[in-house]
Amino acid sequence: MKARVALAAIALVATACNTAPGATTGTDPGTLGGAEVQKQMADLYTAAQAAKEAQVVVYGPGQEFFEPAYKTFMRRYPAIKVVAEPIFGEKLNTRLDQEFVSGQHVGSIQTHGGSGTALTVKADRCEIYKPFTADFQTGAETAATYNAFSHFGVGIEYNSQKLTEDQAPKGWQELADAKWNGKLVAADPNIVGATSLMISNLMKENKLDQAWVRGLMGNNPLIVDTAALAEQSVARGEREVMAVNNTGVFTTSKKKNLPVEFVFPTAEGARLDTMYLCLLKGGPNASATKLFANWMFTPEAQEEIAKTGVFGARPGTSAPPNLPSLDSIKDRVIPQIPVEQQGPEVQNTIKLIKEIKG
Repeated sequence: MKARVALAAIALVATACNTAPGATTGTDPGTLGGAEVQKQMADLYTAAQAAKEAQVVVYGPGQEFFEPAYKTFMRRYPAIKVVAEPIFGEKLNTRLDQEFVSGQHVGSIQTHGGSGTALTVKADRCEIYKPFTADFQTGAETAATYNAFSHFGVGIEYNSQKLTEDQAPKGWQELADAKWNGKLVAADPNIVGATSLMISNLMKENKLDQAWVRGLMGNNPLIVDTAALAEQSVARGEREVMAVNNTGVFTTSKKKNLPVEFVFPTAEGARLDTMYLCLLKGGPNASATKLFANWMFTPEAQEEIAKTGVFGARPGTSAPPNLPSLDSIKDRVIPQIPVEQQGPEVQNTIKLIKEIKG
């Protein structure tokens, strides 16, 4: 009996040694990627607490899709608060300009799509850092200064009160059919965004061509400033089909009981909008930042991200609701335009659209 008590005491001491003070205990190490990863994470948490690092500020678009995951991080590591700043475009560039010129850094992490990531990398504002939890990544998903942590599935949305599933477009090619004349809406394709990126990616892979773009624009889609406005037009029944939307926005809309449904074309090739994570140079709270960055690639974080309609980058992660897993369609996923090439490719698409519209 005494031997069993002694062994139990030793086990408790061993567990305590692998768990940083204040961290959530009693969870399966597999949720973080294994016992070794759990220990590395605990060491970072201990270092952050010792340095009194109390928060990590994250810049980038679409933060609403990742904030539920951030809450899980904060429950696991309660001494660190994650502050999401949903800024992008010129506002983000201006914020970073101010911080880098003044030396007064607030942001520690940037999460962004390819074009936004490319701008920050080109400005030499991303640290060289490879999260030890992102060791599964290869190819265009990873570089010295950034790593892909999630993917938005890109597809077609339609008003379910105006169209049945059989009547809705099944793929991208159909959007150029004259039967959709006056029935489409799209976020502005004349700027870097979901519409221009989709067209650029599919044209680069020879899934679409200039004739298709002419057909699409010939159908006189209602052009609005943002994807949110385009979706509102579909939900209100002003237009029947939104030419390009993503799985995250759609999942949020379904939770609001809006009359919309989503088509995720895979026969022509599944299109993904990838989100990348980089550590900002000079950012405060180094240990807390690295802890957060590594956690975002763990099975636990990736599963939380999937619940909001966004695909996790980690193989084996569950699919978002009502969507196929990436593992099941990996042979049909269209290769991403490399981060540094997205800007030039999109500018070519914008030039073509302007020529078509005269």
